Amino acid sequence: MRYPSPDQLLSEAIAEGGHADFGPGDFREGLAVLLDSLERDGDLHPDTDAAVIGDLRRRLVNRLEVETWYAEHPEVHDVPIRGPIDINGLPRTGTTALADMLSLDPQFRCLRGWEQTKPVPPPVAEHEAVDPRRVEFVRMHEQRSAKSAVMHIFEVDATMEDTEILGMAFHGQQMTLPVPGYRKWWRSADLTQTYEYHRRVVKLLGSTRPPDLWLFKAPHHKFHLEALARAYPDIRFVMTHRDPAKVVPSYTSLVSTIFPPAADQRDLHALGREVSEHLREGMQHAIEERARIGEDRFLDVHHRELVADPKGTIRRVYDWLDLELTPDVEQTILHWQEENAMGAKGTHRYTAEQFGLSVGQIRSDYDFYIRHFDVAVEG
Repeated sequence: MRYPSPDQLLSEAIAEGGHADFGPGDFREGLAVLLDSLERDGDLHPDTDAAVIGDLRRRLVNRLEVETWYAEHPEVHDVPIRGPIDINGLPRTGTTALADMLSLDPQFRCLRGWEQTKPVPPPVAEHEAVDPRRVEFVRMHEQRSAKSAVMHIFEVDATMEDTEILGMAFHGQQMTLPVPGYRKWWRSADLTQTYEYHRRVVKLLGSTRPPDLWLFKAPHHKFHLEALARAYPDIRFVMTHRDPAKVVPSYTSLVSTIFPPAADQRDLHALGREVSEHLREGMQHAIEERARIGEDRFLDVHHRELVADPKGTIRRVYDWLDLELTPDVEQTILHWQEENAMGAKGTHRYTAEQFGLSVGQIRSDYDFYIRHFDVAVEG
């Protein structure tokens, strides 16, 4: 076997963390499925093994540290959570841009990437500028290539995908590794316990860092909306939309740059097929589950509206949330939007065909989505 067993990784984490309580939730099944998928489906170069397994071990150690912190600070159980507001939808539809704009408003508590990577100790506002986690996160992203910067906006203190928290539960989408078998399992998995654990970590992160009105953003939330709503009963959703013929190839292109290097040439056509099927199934889940949750808890924002009228779109979001948009915050948001408008930092170039896809087939496969949300087809 190329990769360690779950028991081996658990033992290594205990040895490193010095504790043995991994906390609540069914993370062991996800860990086992992920390791098995790496073994069966993975195409990674052997030189990637240490980093890939190191990330999994770090997430297990994080779980141990979370439980130790709770044991030493039982008051964290009573930390309030307001909202949250959750931005989701298909990726590449404006979720990041909208989340980055709202993150500029200090009334929101953002779920930052750097604090997720190592949640303990929880951050303190007056020390964040020199927090080693934040400093390292900035350093890593400053080393990104110009191509990566064109493909995806990065703001260090904006709310980001909860990849690390769900990763600690080993029930994350895991679109950072070539593990299609794991993702197939994950799409139909029950994430009730996962999001209960998610709330546990969010409480810890918010225990020393107000405010308590949380802003989440994750396109992958659309797969398990009901589980998320059970963990956060007051949650409200903003769902973004765009022509899937633009979304699917763009996201496949992004994912192809995120995966660690392959041992041989990676099959990009297979990746294109998997991504298209994955996102299609996720949107089917979303339509079914939001109907059961209640359409009144969802606001739909179309990419074309966000691009053409950012001011009006932002005001519509605030009005729907019944939140105050102060003139200063509005001006800050619009200034950010001008500096980060489409094409401002270059053009992300890709074609559907390079991933074995076609515009016509994608639109046919996603016809249910286009019709359901009256999505504009782009030229």
